[in-house]
Amino acid sequence: MIEELLRVRKALEDGDIEKALKIANGIQDNYWRSYALKWIAQELVPINPERARKIAGSIPITSLKSDALLYLSYEFSKRERFKDAVESAKLIPDSYTKKKALRRISNAIAEALKSKNILEVKLSDLGLEEADVELLKPLPEGVKYEDGKFLIDANIVKTTEDFKNEVVDVTERPEEVKSPDVGELDFENISPEDLPEPLKSSFLEHMALDYLEKGEVDKAVEILKIIGKGGPLPRLLFFIGRNQDIERVIRPIDKVLLAYRILLLLPREDAIPIVEHIFEDVKKANPQKFSRILKFLSFELLEEGKKIGNKELIAKSKELFERAQRHSSSFSMNLLA
Repeated sequence: MIEELLRVRKALEDGDIEKALKIANGIQDNYWRSYALKWIAQELVPINPERARKIAGSIPITSLKSDALLYLSYEFSKRERFKDAVESAKLIPDSYTKKKALRRISNAIAEALKSKNILEVKLSDLGLEEADVELLKPLPEGVKYEDGKFLIDANIVKTTEDFKNEVVDVTERPEEVKSPDVGELDFENISPEDLPEPLKSSFLEHMALDYLEKGEVDKAVEILKIIGKGGPLPRLLFFIGRNQDIERVIRPIDKVLLAYRILLLLPREDAIPIVEHIFEDVKKANPQKFSRILKFLSFELLEEGKKIGNKELIAKSKELFERAQRHSSSFSMNLLA
């Protein structure tokens, strides 16, 4: 399986889309075929939008299909290919992700017109139709639709900086996104004791992360002792040797980030057992999900190993994938027993 993915990546690097597609369609595992098709669809964005959309829409794993189509809608919006962006968004199976994509498109239209000092534009000039406008509603502040035209109020439409802050890019790292509940609190005027749980623990963890940024590690450690468990705080302290208990990391995204970092830094014989321990609760509660997590980490290691030419990471990736396959097979056999 790993070898087939490497062949897909190599074909794309060589610019041979047809070869990459042929290899991808021959991959039996739906999860990995989905990843390969996602790569191909992304590669086709500037070359053949319609085909990119068709391939993305054929991805068998729903979550990866949504991710691929969201990526397409974002990229088409950046290129001001708004019809292609809308058509891609319409194919997204997940309703939340679809709304996110459509909001991004409507914001992109407003920003594109404002940047060109255009105060009105015909729908046909953007390649859009009446039905597309209904999907894009509610329109951004300062934009309205009347008589087949978008009308722009230049004094109300957001600035470029506001626009960037409003939309979270799909490539943004999760640890860089702050909790809106905590971020809006005034640290100087609020005591943690005044807050109910879980906001109190979130507030304290936010304070601890600020201490870490300032180099005040001991204060961050003291806060971890108070809250017991958390997300980024115990994960970051683990890597500077100030938290030896990985079970203190409870937020799913931080578990994944912790596991990936361990796989990058530690030798195979140490890293893989630790990673399996991190997701022990998932393994018991949802064995199929556990197998998918291992496969996801395997894919990420493969990407990194290929990018930097690290054979050890590729070997780790292969072993992790094989473990995931064995676990998946074992789970299937237990169901049949």
